[in-house]
Amino acid sequence: MIETLRNAIVKSRNHGEEVIIMRKALAVLLILAGILLIFTPKIKDEVVKKTVNDTVKILADYPPEKIKVNEENEEAEFDFSIVEDISVTGTLLDASKVNPDLLIGQLVIPSIDLNIAVFRGINNVNLLAGAGTMKPNQKMGQGNYPLAGHYTQNKNVLFGSLMDVQVGDVIRITNKETIFEYRAYDVLLVPDTAVYIIEDQEAEKRGNPIISLMTCYYSSSTGQRYFVMGDFVTSYPYSEEALLAED
Repeated sequence: MIETLRNAIVKSRNHGEEVIIMRKALAVLLILAGILLIFTPKIKDEVVKKTVNDTVKILADYPPEKIKVNEENEEAEFDFSIVEDISVTGTLLDASKVNPDLLIGQLVIPSIDLNIAVFRGINNVNLLAGAGTMKPNQKMGQGNYPLAGHYTQNKNVLFGSLMDVQVGDVIRITNKETIFEYRAYDVLLVPDTAVYIIEDQEAEKRGNPIISLMTCYYSSSTGQRYFVMGDFVTSYPYSEEALLAED
């Protein structure tokens, strides 16, 4: 009986030690999970920023002839319903899958230090690297030229700073052959059903070509989108210096 009691005490001690070890392990896991929650958004933003910058570097080596070929690429998608908010998993898995054969230009807004690539069409992968055209046949400097981009809380990522654009700010887009310059004339917060804003009729109302810059969602919970609208002002031959010039 004494031996049995001794064994029971040993088992009890071992069980107690196991419980302590498990509690410590759980505490460590909770700490790691907390650290991950804190830093994951920052990691996501850094991945997207790198993707954006790398894509602009790719575009820098593209001649106008390559862009003209890309403008006819039939792989482009124009189904806006497939676009999703930026997610951590999507960022980490898709950032390296950007299709350079859909690169057709560059968008620069000096007042908010925005410099990103323009893709033909919209999909979740390419929107991690720049803005996308929303209509198959849209032309720079003609009609209504709408571009969609992701809104983020980080103002240094994609369209995160679009809301800081002021009326009168310069907006430039280029196909590496010509720079098309616009000036912002309005900023709008609209429901996601207001698709008429990307139609050419809006340009006809203004009496001149316009550009429509749209966040995929300003608030996905309410379905609102943010627009910056710009009037076409002038066009001139492409140079990197002219494209990036301060207003």
